[in-house]
Amino acid sequence: MTQKPPFPSRLLALMLPLCLSGFALAQDAVQLDAVEVKASTPTQDDTLARTELIHQQAKDLKEIFVSDAEINVGGGGNPIAQKMYIRGMEESLLNLSVDGAQINSKVYHHQTALILDPQLIKQVEVEKGTPAASAGPGALGGAIRYETVSAGDLLRPGQQAGGVLTGSVSSNEGWRSSGSAYGRFGEKADALLSASVMNTQNYQDGSGQTIANSATEQQNYLAKLGWQLTDQQRISASFQRSKDEGVRTARANMVGFAHPVLPNDAIPQSLARDTATLSYKGRQLGWAEGLDVTLYRSEVESERTNKKARHWGETLTTSGADVMLRHALGDHVLKYGLNWREEKSSANQVANPFGLTGSGREAMRVLGGFAETELSFNSILFTAGLRFDDYSYEDNHQQKFTSDGFSPSAGVRWQATDQLQLRAGYAQALRGVGLKEAFMLDIAQWKNLPSIKAEEADNTELGFQYQQGGFSLNGNVYRQTIDNFVTTFSCPASRGGCRGNLGQASIDGYELAAAYRLGALSLGLSVADHRSELAGRIFNDGDLGLGTSTGRSWVSRVGYSIPQYGAELGWLGRYTEALDYQPVGSTVNRAKAGYGVHDVFVSWMPLKKDTLRLNLAVKNLFDQYYYDQATYAWNGWQNKVLGYAEPGRDVRLEASWKF
Repeated sequence: MTQKPPFPSRLLALMLPLCLSGFALAQDAVQLDAVEVKASTPTQDDTLARTELIHQQAKDLKEIFVSDAEINVGGGGNPIAQKMYIRGMEESLLNLSVDGAQINSKVYHHQTALILDPQLIKQVEVEKGTPAASAGPGALGGAIRYETVSAGDLLRPGQQAGGVLTGSVSSNEGWRSSGSAYGRFGEKADALLSASVMNTQNYQDGSGQTIANSATEQQNYLAKLGWQLTDQQRISASFQRSKDEGVRTARANMVGFAHPVLPNDAIPQSLARDTATLSYKGRQLGWAEGLDVTLYRSEVESERTNKKARHWGETLTTSGADVMLRHALGDHVLKYGLNWREEKSSANQVANPFGLTGSGREAMRVLGGFAETELSFNSILFTAGLRFDDYSYEDNHQQKFTSDGFSPSAGVRWQATDQLQLRAGYAQALRGVGLKEAFMLDIAQWKNLPSIKAEEADNTELGFQYQQGGFSLNGNVYRQTIDNFVTTFSCPASRGGCRGNLGQASIDGYELAAAYRLGALSLGLSVADHRSELAGRIFNDGDLGLGTSTGRSWVSRVGYSIPQYGAELGWLGRYTEALDYQPVGSTVNRAKAGYGVHDVFVSWMPLKKDTLRLNLAVKNLFDQYYYDQATYAWNGWQNKVLGYAEPGRDVRLEASWKF
């Protein structure tokens, strides 16, 4: 289905004069401020700078998280096929949000859950493992919160209006262009408009082979308005749209899949998301130190159609509200709040060959509340939290399910010395019975068992952080389990198959990271490994909705800045060790091959300020041919690799002009 652009052309046309007016008002620039990407969990904090996404010319989710050894993104170089795994757990077990809007349920398991332009990101908060109570309902494996930029993040001190125009080309192979306009109106209001387009052709892997049906067209739009009610109170509204489209195989992440009955031919596909939020933030209100309120609505639509023989597609709509208050009680802190979320899914066209598909529509609702406290006693910080969630769900066969329960969490941080901090934490999370993957309402026939139960997860972690001068070292070990994992399987109760609980899954792992900074030089080395177990074996690529297994991962980094020339240089290496596992459809073990991939970049501001920025990045410098171990690869039934090989060498050149 062809969709019109979300903004009228006359509105987008306003960007050019606004950029020009910004040029007239511009003052001497300063270097782009670093925006930290960090997490807040009972046991683990991580930090990343926004500047890295710009310098490295990140274009998809895989490149956002390439420097984190605990995060894997498989699926090759096609954004639509990419899936994220934290500690081996799939993104469907996480709470995902954009500007506070939750995007949780799955539309189609052969597609990614999220399309987003990395250049629009202000920060990403990542909570690994079962998170704190304030992370919201159903966060079994963690939470990822994306926040996009606002006008205030881009305006220079004293500037009233401005703009950025960016263009880039890549050798493997495509181009990207974007424009942003932003400004303040008086002392209270600010606004931002941004649009970007990315167009790539079929890319080449490290062996020089062109990967068919990997081309993509992607559009991203962002509009934001902010109003400063008082010095302590702000209200803001945002609308963000992302769309990815191209001709792909019906199973977009399985280009090698072939079956005499189940077609996998190339057909036009699209994945679009519209997300709108309205938020209020108040600080030092007298009766409360902080109040955050967010209202949101998000709609995700997937279409796979040749407009003749097939017209497949699904729509997932999420609406919700979050309220959190914060009080300071001397050195202690109390946080509490409410979360409400409603999700509805529907098939655009229902095929019903066995009489099992039902209405083609489902709906769920969850209402939850939480309280958290931070108790500070000199060198020791105690944290404790408790949330309660109540779920209700009606499936496409008019079956009704209810689930509720408590999720406690607790942690302690001890500043043993000025240099050494020790951490420990434990958290539980409950996810009630909820929506099936929307694809199952369309042409797939799986029916919920009446006995299906809520999923429960718990996570235990021990960690430390040491810092002395420019040297830092931190690490953690963890054990995470998920009980009553919900999945689909063959069963006599339903001709098409059943959806129910499948025992317990567990993951044990660790992470260790070291960094050193000496003047303009920065060095980093991290390693992460995890071992999973389900029904006596480690996860394989067929454990959809749960996770996958990868070998031990290493990430090494070197950065060097030359401020007198306005230049920064960087190198990043990611290495994954080989892993023996039992592929889906196989009774014998097979090895996932190990690999090492190197990226380099040079960022140069020839005017020694951010008015003009030139970036050169080379991805996969040595043209390595490999399959990411998080990609759905070898299949025993078909005796071949099904997924995408990763792109070979890609040289990217980008120019950005800031007015």
